[in-house]
Amino acid sequence: MKSKILLSCTLLFTILISPALFAQNDEYYRPDSLRRETPGEPKEYTPKDTNRVAEKKPVVEFKQLPFIERLRAGGGFGLSLGTFTNINLSPMVGYELTEKLVGGVGITYMFFKQRYFDAYSYYGGKGFLMYNVIKPINLIAEVEPLNVVGNYQKRQWIVSPMLGAAYSVPTGGRIAKAVHFTLLYNFNYYNQVDNSAGPAAAITNLSPYGSPVVFRITLL
Repeated sequence: MKSKILLSCTLLFTILISPALFAQNDEYYRPDSLRRETPGEPKEYTPKDTNRVAEKKPVVEFKQLPFIERLRAGGGFGLSLGTFTNINLSPMVGYELTEKLVGGVGITYMFFKQRYFDAYSYYGGKGFLMYNVIKPINLIAEVEPLNVVGNYQKRQWIVSPMLGAAYSVPTGGRIAKAVHFTLLYNFNYYNQVDNSAGPAAAITNLSPYGSPVVFRITLL
């Protein structure tokens, strides 16, 4: 009688725990992609999963960049008020010809007004090339033709070929990509002294710059 009761209890216990055993076996043989995670169990990453986590966007070659991403825009601005008023506007547009070379053009406008004297303005344009030697140093070549006021209020054109270098600080912008602290030398500066009114007027300089060395801060 006791053996029958023990056999009945064993059979009942086996029936009760068999679903759990089958479930464990089924989970064990289930593919990794379908296996259920148990709380607290660390997730194992296969090499394929690891690659997917570390996957980055493909690097786009320079030649494949769209036009807008190779375009730069900016320029310079100067303002001096007081006895002598000087306003300088110089918008510029550049285009990345290669990864290191940028070519561009600009417009220059300068307004001058000295107390008790007439106001006058200079205007013209510029073309430039900027080549990155090493970060953050750039070589810059520029030609700037300007229409200026000479003696007797006579207007004339002067051309200033310049060469120099810039220390560039990236801005993180998409169009105006850096601030350039530029030092240029004007090779035509001493030919821009106006001698038309005789020796007394020899100090009259047609160039708007007071020295052959030109310092600029531009955004491009």
